[in-house]
Amino acid sequence: MSKYIISCLLLSITIFSACKKDQTGTTADNAVAPANKVQTQDHKDQVLTPMGWVHKSKVHHIETGEYISGEGNRLRRYDRTGKVLEDYGPVEQITDNNAKKPGGGVLPLGSGWITYTGWTNPTSTNPITYFSTSWVVPPAPATASGQTIFLFNGLQNSGNILQPVLQWGPSAAGGGNYWTIANWYVGGATVFSSLIRVNPGTNLQGIMSRISGNNSTSSYTSVFTGYPSINLTVNNIANLYWAAESLEAYSVSTCSNYPNTAKTRMGGIEIRRGAAQAPLSWGVSNPVTDCGQHSTVVSNGSPNGIVDIYY
Repeated sequence: MSKYIISCLLLSITIFSACKKDQTGTTADNAVAPANKVQTQDHKDQVLTPMGWVHKSKVHHIETGEYISGEGNRLRRYDRTGKVLEDYGPVEQITDNNAKKPGGGVLPLGSGWITYTGWTNPTSTNPITYFSTSWVVPPAPATASGQTIFLFNGLQNSGNILQPVLQWGPSAAGGGNYWTIANWYVGGATVFSSLIRVNPGTNLQGIMSRISGNNSTSSYTSVFTGYPSINLTVNNIANLYWAAESLEAYSVSTCSNYPNTAKTRMGGIEIRRGAAQAPLSWGVSNPVTDCGQHSTVVSNGSPNGIVDIYY
């Protein structure tokens, strides 16, 4: 969500952790995953977010009109008058450059960041000021068995990600066997807007914009066009320099837990540095391919770049 620390959870007769999961050789579409057991036993006192499972004490709902600020290297929640409502503690930073995405697997199929594209802004003196992506809400999965699917474009620094997220299934923000949207700021302390339900076929545009800042810290908004009640503002945080188009999934037990379509096109991609278009060159990563999931860069252009995410 930098990309978050890759943690891998393998569940068989016993549960153990490893630093990397071998995702190959698992294609059983009719396999049965212990999804409910994973949620109720393995993640006691945790809630699901777009960075994986997090202790519930570190996840917070942000009401309409409130905002977050990292001023003084502490993350705090404010009301619209500037009054501090809650102090979430020091802003956590991750120094491992390879630790930028959540990972892990729940047998029989993989979970975490499934497939994604990424682009790093190579200069701190010309920060990313705008990142927009448009996509269509896909059909519902053919099989609903407690899985959660996240689909988003996002902007990261070394420890946090700002993202407008399309979600199927449950998370800390709520949800169920239907599609919803919310804006998230995920990291050491995670905050999210309210959820809004959306239907398959709905056109979405997720936009992150830099409001102000300097070469090290900035203020940003994350919005879905046309849904102002769930806008999220985060002020005075380390500049966001890594962009991603990503599919993330949890508690997937069968390939039919994914949307009932071949792919989702992430189109109209535009990233600006100042007023100029960024020179995009997306890198592709496919950590989990047990159902053939992968990403394809159709166009590196900005504006009107295209990335296809296959299920």
